[in-house]
Amino acid sequence: MNQVKKLKNLEKLSYFDKNTLSQYIELSDNSLYANIKRWLKNGRIIQIKKGMYVTPEYYNILPNKEEYIEFLSNKIREPSYLSLEYVLQKYSMLTESVYSYTSITLKSRRVYKNKFGIFVYRKIKEDLFTGYIIKEYTGFKVKVATKAKALFDWLYLKNYRTEIINRELLNSYRLNLDEFKKRDLKEFSNYCALSGIKKYINLAELIGDVYDI
Repeated sequence: MNQVKKLKNLEKLSYFDKNTLSQYIELSDNSLYANIKRWLKNGRIIQIKKGMYVTPEYYNILPNKEEYIEFLSNKIREPSYLSLEYVLQKYSMLTESVYSYTSITLKSRRVYKNKFGIFVYRKIKEDLFTGYIIKEYTGFKVKVATKAKALFDWLYLKNYRTEIINRELLNSYRLNLDEFKKRDLKEFSNYCALSGIKKYINLAELIGDVYDI
């Protein structure tokens, strides 16, 4: 019971790991591991991923849980920023529903599932790990792709093994680019040039033509 009481020291932390636990709870590694398993089972702590936890007390009092989950998406796999389907849906650019938090990372592709949702990470080369802003939420900072970068990331990865990107292919994606402005297209064009891959170089011009931007 005394060990459970010590968990209250962690209720103000947005997340913590085994090392943080060991600072508050003096146990051998084996005993600490056994306690973690028990606390997970009885709901005293929530596993974000292996070795990363949060207390339900912290999560339950959050005024905006979506902001916190976006913050977690940056932390589960670092470095990363929210992009792809998740961001495109936020801008109403996709016609289908999205049920996961999609991110770009410099690390290998990975999927994590926990109480908060499904977190999908796709790898991109270091030169293209750019085009995100830092959103300032209450208590959190979250890296999120711009509208143009989210679209570029999505098309870049979707067509990486495609030989030719043409009008018919773009139309098949049923994108909604009504709110994609000329300034967004110009930014998108910069990422196409940065890719250094021939099939992407003229993609901005093709998108502008197909969607009358």
